[in-house]
Amino acid sequence: MSFEPLGPGSPPEELASRAGGKAARLADLERLGCNVPPWFCVPTEAFDAALAAPGGAAARADGAAPGPPGALASDDAADPVVAVPERVAEPVLRALDEGGLAGAFVAVRSSGLAEDGAEASFAGQFSSYLYRRGGHAVLDALGRCWGSAFAARNVAYRRAMGVDDVAPRMGVIVQRMVDSESAGVAFSRDPLDPTDRDALVVEAVWGQGEGLVAGELDADRFRVDRESLAFEATLAAKSRAVVRDPERGGTRTVDVDAERAARPALTPEQVREVAGLALRREAELGGPQDVEWAYADGRLFVLQTRPITTLPPDALFAPDVAGDGVVVWDNSNIIESYAGVTTPLTFSHVSRAYREVYYQTCRVAGVPERVVEAHEPIFRNMLGLVRGRIYYNLLNWYRLLALFPLLGRSGAFMETMMGVKQSLEADLRPLFDAVLDEAPRYGIARRVGLAVRLGTRMLGGERANARFLERVDRVCRPLEATDLRALSLPRQMELYRRLDDEVLRHWTAPIINDTRCMIAFGLLQSLTRRWLASGGADEAASLQNDLLCGEGDLKSTEPMRLLLEIAREVDASPPLKERFLEEPPEELWRTLREAARAGSSSTSAEKAARAGSSTSAEKAAGEGSSPAQQDALARLGARFDAYIRDYGYRCVDELKLESPDFHDRPHLVVASVQNYLRHGVPSVREMDARKAEIRGAAERRVREELRGPRRALYRGVLRWARRAVRDRERLRFERTRTFGVVRRLFRAAGENLTRLGLLDAEDDVFYLTVEEILGVAEGRAVSLRLDELAALRRREYDAYRESPPPPDRFVTKGAAGASFRHPALLQAHDLLAAAAPDDPDVLVGTPCCPGVVEAPVRVAARFEDTEGIDGEILVTERTDPGWVPVFPACAGLIIERGSLLSHSAVVARELGIPTIVGVGGDPLARLATGQRVRMDAGRGEVRIL
Repeated sequence: MSFEPLGPGSPPEELASRAGGKAARLADLERLGCNVPPWFCVPTEAFDAALAAPGGAAARADGAAPGPPGALASDDAADPVVAVPERVAEPVLRALDEGGLAGAFVAVRSSGLAEDGAEASFAGQFSSYLYRRGGHAVLDALGRCWGSAFAARNVAYRRAMGVDDVAPRMGVIVQRMVDSESAGVAFSRDPLDPTDRDALVVEAVWGQGEGLVAGELDADRFRVDRESLAFEATLAAKSRAVVRDPERGGTRTVDVDAERAARPALTPEQVREVAGLALRREAELGGPQDVEWAYADGRLFVLQTRPITTLPPDALFAPDVAGDGVVVWDNSNIIESYAGVTTPLTFSHVSRAYREVYYQTCRVAGVPERVVEAHEPIFRNMLGLVRGRIYYNLLNWYRLLALFPLLGRSGAFMETMMGVKQSLEADLRPLFDAVLDEAPRYGIARRVGLAVRLGTRMLGGERANARFLERVDRVCRPLEATDLRALSLPRQMELYRRLDDEVLRHWTAPIINDTRCMIAFGLLQSLTRRWLASGGADEAASLQNDLLCGEGDLKSTEPMRLLLEIAREVDASPPLKERFLEEPPEELWRTLREAARAGSSSTSAEKAARAGSSTSAEKAAGEGSSPAQQDALARLGARFDAYIRDYGYRCVDELKLESPDFHDRPHLVVASVQNYLRHGVPSVREMDARKAEIRGAAERRVREELRGPRRALYRGVLRWARRAVRDRERLRFERTRTFGVVRRLFRAAGENLTRLGLLDAEDDVFYLTVEEILGVAEGRAVSLRLDELAALRRREYDAYRESPPPPDRFVTKGAAGASFRHPALLQAHDLLAAAAPDDPDVLVGTPCCPGVVEAPVRVAARFEDTEGIDGEILVTERTDPGWVPVFPACAGLIIERGSLLSHSAVVARELGIPTIVGVGGDPLARLATGQRVRMDAGRGEVRIL
């Protein structure tokens, strides 16, 4: 094994395999004629030998030590230290002498084998040590540079990038320092704007460029045209500079006099020289480059270059490669059901479901079969998965509307239902016009006949709803009563197909109800604006919300009311309340469950004999429990059992198959009751009184302002809208139920796949698609390495969870999936980016349920963040039915997502809680828990106090 250093004259293949990316690039630069300071590279074999030496491995975990004085490292504490073996030190010291560097100041920099790659640059992840002089100082910096491979930041970077969680083998470059007057970086393409194809960027500071690279110094910025080299300059006040520390070695930061601080760090000729250098390196090295440079004694030196890994390839902007079709993506409404990252299994199931439902919607709407068949790509591509998040393909949504004989010319009602923040016509009108031009034309006879048929369905529906509910119950109840884990994988998939065939393909009743709700809500909105709200759209929305407030018998609120009943019963019994407040929810759940089972098996005679003997119920209740308390615990246990049986699928993120429900974590139901008890059980009577007051005031206004036929028509539409909302919530619960059964089926399938050796863990099943699992059961799988496939996807989706979400609405051009790989490109095409309100202390959204509240806020990024909420205003991105149990404890709701017909709005109106949905201005970032706000939910305004 050779530890002899490599250099510019070493064969390229040796540099690539033994010296690392940075050293190979330096050699490339020299071969291209660049002015590169003298250097050599300690090979990776030296790194291997140091780790293999006694004590070398310990440095990986606990060898941290402070860096040498003046060291400009890329970590704040400093890195683990790896001792340099003598057999490695000797050739390093010899290379210093032979290269004329023994008495010179040098830089010691990493050159990892994975560094400066096309996929991951590792920029800033390894430490650099500047102005080292003498053998001892160089060897010390060498050991610290090696140790930086095991620093916490490096481990986190590798995980975030999805690369192997093993430190990359490292070469280390020793290079003569350039005592620069000015230095900086040049980007041959702007890394902050991937859509800019015309400019490159040069940034410059006085002194050494390390302060710029580390983000510590402000820099001049020159935007240079790639063709003409003309440039625009944005100058910074460069009041500090990084220079050599003549006393301690290393570097120090010094003040710069005012005249020099205001002067450009580069002359116009130098700007063009650096720009030309970046363009040549891009052409010669085959891609956009990030070039570090320095000027010393009027000469331009190149210190290193690396590929810019954050930019999409040029081919993405070439129509002959990527295509030129435009897709508009929007997550309005759907984010309420599928917030955040959604796993492949859920997306594949949802895609199948949506496709079938939209087919049925067309049939209900009277779209001819030949038209449906001709537009099959629309149904296949209604949804997209953008970096793990579900979006609507909005243009396909409008194309679907354009197929309908009655709704094809206006999407206004649908936009109300979807919660689309901005009408498509406003920002991409030409695309919408093209969609309308493609729409099929229908004769007057078909339109009239269809209007009559739909009108009949819209006004009725009770029998259809009853038949649908009976069908869902007939299919789901046997599955709910079956131990699905005891079945074989083929049998599990057979049951999935049966659920798909017998329920999903008979979804007409929910479709008609959703359509009825859309039309009734839109008609009520139109009449309210025309006849009652002279003050405009905001006043109309507020009055309409008040009229819909307090609609009883909503399926969405039943679980919450049952939990409140249980909480009131416990609250009325001091011994029970004390027990509920003291025991952990897991332990209390076990006690209640055992008490319920023991109580159900006890005979009357046994109950009568309890005073004289210890029964199983007494043991479940605890030693010393009275017969009355034992009965109470048994009764409560039975009620909790019944709750989970009836509402166990109603949980947070209930339509995401990967989300555990109350069947998986039953103790969370107990925890909800405990939360009510700790902070006071909300009064249902008071909530009902508030709702009645809001609704009554709105109804009085209708009676006072409308007379005769107008009043009769308006009240008829209002009754229709109320019933439509109620029916919609009822049938949506059945959707939740079917998803719950599917969740149980696939969890059971995951267990079987694990037992068969195809997966490593049951939960890995969520990183497969429905078709992949069916393929294994039926013999059509194109790959049997499901364990590796699931592991790969888990890493990919973990990275999505840790990265910022894409914009709410954005556009892609060409092959959409190619754009999805580049988050900066999606942000650059954000269609809803807008200026902030004039008043920075005001957030604005859609009024949902009126009321003025001044209180502190509770910002909840996750449902778990709501624990202990008591009289605060809940601020969250979105809610689903699983959040309802905390609503009564909230003084108000500020919800970033949602529309007037979203779940949040419907339930808030039912409970009479002041609520604003669709709040702009990033409320989760602008507000902090404990901060006081004044929310006027009637106006949709939140003022930060």
